[in-house]
Amino acid sequence: MLYEAIAAALVALAVVALIIGPLTRPGQGSVAGAEEPEDVEETPKGMALAALREIEFDRETGKLSDEDYASLKAKYTAEALAILRLESADHRAAPHTAGGGHDNASVPGLPAGAQGDAVEALIADRVRTMQANTIRCRTCGPRPESDALFCSSCGRSLTVGGCSSCGAPLIPGSQFCEGCGTAVPR
Repeated sequence: MLYEAIAAALVALAVVALIIGPLTRPGQGSVAGAEEPEDVEETPKGMALAALREIEFDRETGKLSDEDYASLKAKYTAEALAILRLESADHRAAPHTAGGGHDNASVPGLPAGAQGDAVEALIADRVRTMQANTIRCRTCGPRPESDALFCSSCGRSLTVGGCSSCGAPLIPGSQFCEGCGTAVPR
């Protein structure tokens, strides 16, 4: 009976040691050299870009006035560009890889000063594209609902006229009439 109690105590101690062992030795449970990838949203670049997305959304949903939007957009755009330029400078300062790596931030054929202008032009083009695809109420402005036929604030119709063939109302951005299938002239 005494041997059984001693054996049970030893087994219990072994189990406790196996459970507590990895908890008391930091770094032993992970693969050597492997680190958990950094969350993009927690980087300065990610936070600045998330802030820009947030103010764009707030403006589109009517939560920000045009003055507030302009000041916040200028502030966060300057911050994002400063971070991007810093990353670009760090990337250029790093040695090129043996596989023929190159600076993705630079635009071939452009002088160094014009590269920032090229980035600004790409951003402006993307904003224009997004704004062109946004449904707008004539009185309330942009609407967050992409498939809405009527404004959620004032109830006004969001259609852009009628089909030239059947007269059915056309949905903004549609390429074909939903009534007869005729192509919508652009």
